[in-house]
Amino acid sequence: MRITLRRLAIASACSMATLAIAAESTATSAAVLGTADAVARGAAARPAVVDPSLGFYRQPALRGDRLVFVAEGDLWQASATGGTAQRLTTHGGVETYPALSADGRWIAFTGQQESASDVFVMPAAGGVPRRLTWDTGAVRVWGITAQNEVLYTGNTERGEPGTQLHLVDIATGKHRALPVGQASDGALSPDGKTLYFTRNGLRGDNARQYRGGALARLWVMDLSGTAEARPLIPEGANDRRPMPYTDAGGNARVAFLSDRDGTFNLWSVKADGSDLRQHTRLKGWDIRHASLDGAQAVFAVGADLYRLDLNGGAAEQKLSIALGGDFDQQRKRWVSRPQDFLTGVSLSPNGEQVVLTARGRLATQGVGPLRRAELPVPAGLGDAGRCRDTAFSSDSRDVFALCDYSGELEIWRLAANGAGQPRQITEGATAMRRSLSPSPDGRWIAHTDKEGRLFLTDLKNPSRAAATREVDHDTLGDGATSLSWSADGKALAFVRTTSNPYREQLMLLTVADGKVHQLGSDRYAATAPAFSPDGQWLYFLSRRTFNVTGNPGPWGDRNMGPFFDKGWKVYALALQPGLRFPFAQPDELQGLKAKEEAEVREQEKDKPDNKESKQKVDQAKAAAVKEEKPSAKDKPGIQIPGLSLRLFEVPVAAGNYSGLAVDSKRLYLQEATTLRQLPIGPGETRIETFAEQVTAFDLSADGKKLLIRRPAAPGAAPEILIVDAGPKIPGDLDKSRVRWTDWQIAVDPKAEWRQMFNDAWRMQRDFFYDKDMHGVDWTAMRAKYAPLVERVTERSELAEVMAQMVGELSLLHSQVAPGELRKGAEEPGFAGLGAQLERDTKGWKIARIFSGDPELPSEAGPLAAPGLNIPVGSVITQINGRDATQVPDPSELMRGQAGKQVLLQLREPSGKERPVVVTPVDLRREGQLRVNDWRYGRARIVDTASNGKIGYLHLRAMTRDDIGDFAREFYAQSEREGLIIDVRHNNGGNIDSWILQTLLRRAWAFWQPRSPYGSKPYPNMQQVFRGKVVVLANEETYSDGETFSEGFKRLGLGPVIGKTTSGAGVWLSDQNRLMDNGLMRAAENGQITVDGQFLVEGKGVTPDIEVDNPPRATANGQDAQLDAAIAWLKDAIAKDPVKMPKPGPYLRPIKQ
Repeated sequence: MRITLRRLAIASACSMATLAIAAESTATSAAVLGTADAVARGAAARPAVVDPSLGFYRQPALRGDRLVFVAEGDLWQASATGGTAQRLTTHGGVETYPALSADGRWIAFTGQQESASDVFVMPAAGGVPRRLTWDTGAVRVWGITAQNEVLYTGNTERGEPGTQLHLVDIATGKHRALPVGQASDGALSPDGKTLYFTRNGLRGDNARQYRGGALARLWVMDLSGTAEARPLIPEGANDRRPMPYTDAGGNARVAFLSDRDGTFNLWSVKADGSDLRQHTRLKGWDIRHASLDGAQAVFAVGADLYRLDLNGGAAEQKLSIALGGDFDQQRKRWVSRPQDFLTGVSLSPNGEQVVLTARGRLATQGVGPLRRAELPVPAGLGDAGRCRDTAFSSDSRDVFALCDYSGELEIWRLAANGAGQPRQITEGATAMRRSLSPSPDGRWIAHTDKEGRLFLTDLKNPSRAAATREVDHDTLGDGATSLSWSADGKALAFVRTTSNPYREQLMLLTVADGKVHQLGSDRYAATAPAFSPDGQWLYFLSRRTFNVTGNPGPWGDRNMGPFFDKGWKVYALALQPGLRFPFAQPDELQGLKAKEEAEVREQEKDKPDNKESKQKVDQAKAAAVKEEKPSAKDKPGIQIPGLSLRLFEVPVAAGNYSGLAVDSKRLYLQEATTLRQLPIGPGETRIETFAEQVTAFDLSADGKKLLIRRPAAPGAAPEILIVDAGPKIPGDLDKSRVRWTDWQIAVDPKAEWRQMFNDAWRMQRDFFYDKDMHGVDWTAMRAKYAPLVERVTERSELAEVMAQMVGELSLLHSQVAPGELRKGAEEPGFAGLGAQLERDTKGWKIARIFSGDPELPSEAGPLAAPGLNIPVGSVITQINGRDATQVPDPSELMRGQAGKQVLLQLREPSGKERPVVVTPVDLRREGQLRVNDWRYGRARIVDTASNGKIGYLHLRAMTRDDIGDFAREFYAQSEREGLIIDVRHNNGGNIDSWILQTLLRRAWAFWQPRSPYGSKPYPNMQQVFRGKVVVLANEETYSDGETFSEGFKRLGLGPVIGKTTSGAGVWLSDQNRLMDNGLMRAAENGQITVDGQFLVEGKGVTPDIEVDNPPRATANGQDAQLDAAIAWLKDAIAKDPVKMPKPGPYLRPIKQ
């Protein structure tokens, strides 16, 4: 078993040539973004030549002649007509979404200056930024009002998942939430009385021309009254980023971004929603962000900024901007923590060293003082390229690696000592290659690819094009895994799916004839094949033991069915007929044979000289030799006929084994984080612990050494050990450690960004569920966006380019995230009290304490902890002895205090003062407490409204933790007459089938126990829900939350109430990681009906009963969707109540 995180990081690189970026102008139809040649594949292509002063300009803000924008993760300012820009911020964190005040004095922005996103403000002329909020949520600044209040989106005031618009005063810091829910951006009219805002809209996905349930829609609300908000313009396209202005005729208008013509362009309407006008007519290039000052618009397209007068007739003009500075984030630098990027460790056949793969680089190293050899990249490529899967050659002198130096992942050969140049072994890859496994005889390399193919590469074939041939193809799964060679290199064992996609089968390739043999049926799963060194046995793991643990029967609380723990055992196949199983118990026949062999040896000592005696001895010797083990050079061949029937079971208890290796004396088994060993011998059953805390292991080809990998302690690196094979790990490990944490890797950021861009492009090509890429010319898309990479100056800008590129596929599950971002110095994190606090003259008033399940005290927030009895309305006057009135937010006095005791001085509403000690929580837990308060608030509403007849449960996501939530809440309410399952704001996962199968259970009979009090019968099936069920879903129901909702509808379990869901119906494995641990999600598996129609994706799940939660009502705490669910259930229960059977006449003996 080679240690490599194959599914975590997939690498590729391709150098680039100059390419076209074209967009049509509003008036001239001329290209506004330039043209160039097509991208060439391979290392010979050169990146586009770009003016070194050019940057990647985003998120502009305009006021008069001052233009502020984002570049290099900082804020810059320039003249509104362009020119050389001046840097405004230099903090290590990222600053985004700037806004300028009407008087031009202030710049507000979203800052990550202290490990969290919040609103900051600074003088436009320069100065120290000042924090205005401590929301630490999804904060984005959208503008500064005429009253000098910053408008931003942050956490909802009532805890409902999502965002809400807020205002914070620049001068006083006073905060107020606007009465509008589901708002993702917005703008106020000059008088501050009218709010224009965007309802919903995609948050993390990148999908052009999206038309699902989370469609961005423009709404308007009169803040001076109490009327509900209304749509500003009819639905049908994504409309967002409203910007009020006055046209040349003095009419109030609202400009906005819309994709109603297929591309996000700038449009406007009158303030009443009439007179729709289009101001730009770009084709194929979206406007990503825009800002207005009066009728002057500035917007971002590609990597540039453009300016347009909405009252004029001239075309938009590209602003010529240059950055003055040293472009520090493009400098070559050193990565000093390779452990953060480690993706693979492979052991040499002689057990003397390992090859490490970190951030796409390779190095070999042994234990103790042995030097580390960094393996070179091909000459002329610099730092461009990435390597991933690795394996040593059979003689340990070379390393084979899958590297993308040629533009595709191909096999390269590198000297293990770091000398010489890498040599390319394969060519012509059409999908990502992976899983290298060289044969012990040095002739072959087995490997697979993303298309499920298994290849053999002949290392003696001088033709790169002809050296590789396909030998197997998996049509159901992801291809062969657990590749394992016989000692003579004549056979390759592996596992893959055959006729059943749920279970991998043991397979055997005989190299000489190229035939693949299935060694068993598809009834049981198999994995981890390992040949014995003598060539007589093939050991493997198989799950064939099914003993129920936990639930002895269908009864018992929250019994969701039987669980079969420890189902894996070790099995062995005799590769030749007539072999005696090494673990077989001694018997009398074996003893007789041993006696005959001893007699032969005695006769040899006597040296008989007569011909007859000599003949007998020769015959006996021949028989004895026949039973002896063959030499390493003369191993017996594998006899295929009857092989699958020569099956033996190793006499060791079943377990949760995941890894297996074998040497001449022992079997090594990994179970969870424990490595165990079992001596090979007659009657051996003593499985003993070799080592604890093992995350992965490998056995050297010569059977003498073991590679042990142990987990990292917080802030430290994983421990890598090379130890002697044997019964137990040595007590002193100092001489066994591979000292690799001082490895520092030199990186060229620009080269890495090019590699990651191409890596992301290739991941989509190879993982996307539709091989025809939704009809998009994917090669052309690389050509379209590659030149933007040359404009990138920091990592989040690269993510922006990737997001634009993947958006061309128009699919959800398309999130992109940077891996390594520039950060400021480590500072103590914020902590929270699990409450909503308001400023008071004496300190901070506790306006609301987030509540949860009172029967789960460990889940209570800091102020709701048992025994504290803190009343709402109490004022916190001191925190750890410091005056609470002297800070803009109490969080400032609890920096670094999460999980630690903090002393609060309280003044209760009665006037009583007392100290209390509480334990604040970190921001993640604070967010959970806020959402839990909303969830349990819904449950209380339902319980009260139905007099306890209707149950309620909310699923925040569909993960392993959420099935625990479901089991706790569902079975606690299984006797109710109605149930509401709320999957609004559900983030997805993969547990829909567990929940659906639970809801599909039906009571077909009842058990009637005896009781003098007349106990009621209980159903068979046990704990079945017999009442009516409804599901609540909304625009933010996502992924598996949608699959559950669709399944609930199609299976006729009840109605879905609410709004059409997001439309993320193509699932993924989430295994795509870039060189710096960045994310490029690729949707891999679509859902189809029996007749082949795709479900959910792009359109969402349409509710049976559509009910909207209007923005103002939602912000005020109303929940029309929940009310509709309660009303429907009440009506359904009244019409068809749950019937409880009563026993009829009891049986009596038949009278004679």
